[in-house]
Amino acid sequence: MGLGLPPDVIGINVSGDIDGLTIYTDRHGRKTAFLRAPPRKPRTGLQLAEWARWRTAMANWRNLSESQRELYRRAVDRLSLCMLGHNLWLALSYDRDQTLWRTICHQCRLPLQKPPLV
Repeated sequence: MGLGLPPDVIGINVSGDIDGLTIYTDRHGRKTAFLRAPPRKPRTGLQLAEWARWRTAMANWRNLSESQRELYRRAVDRLSLCMLGHNLWLALSYDRDQTLWRTICHQCRLPLQKPPLV
């Protein structure tokens, strides 16, 4: 059974699985929460591999020096990208031929550290 929750109780942009609840905004703009349903199937090998790549990329971001993280934040600001510095890092971590990284470095004119490929 869904619970109609006012947005000011849990926040305007909250959605997804949070602390045992699945939360979304219904078509009338109301926040709705259901008890989270357990998965019906075990995770596939491809899902597990993708999650491992994601965890590696996030660990690489956390291990980056604060000065390098700040450069990524400045690059996002300079290029008016609708993302955060760590989102840019993650996107570049998945870029196989590093074309995107070279383009970003050229356009923002900052010495961004090249993310290791995950």
